[in-house]
Amino acid sequence: MKALLIKAISAITGASKSVIEFIIPILRESATSLLKELLPIAMEVVSSLLTSDKSGDEKRKIAVDKIKDAAVKEGINASNRTVNLAIELALAKLTDK
Repeated sequence: MKALLIKAISAITGASKSVIEFIIPILRESATSLLKELLPIAMEVVSSLLTSDKSGDEKRKIAVDKIKDAAVKEGINASNRTVNLAIELALAKLTDK
């Protein structure tokens, strides 16, 4: 599976296999570090919205906005995908008791 992923990334980007094999661990570490910074923020925000009477879509939009605002204040540059992943992880931790 890993070899297929490397081959696909190489075909898409034109980067060599050795460059991709070098970059993947760096990206993985960076993503892990970013999620470690975002998860406490997401836990607090998601927890505050659990009992809200708003729809799921409304809660998600509020959560994304609050997490992105808090991240910016803390100097964290997070994409929407990373914020959404942090929300999903927080929700899973909070509701899986």
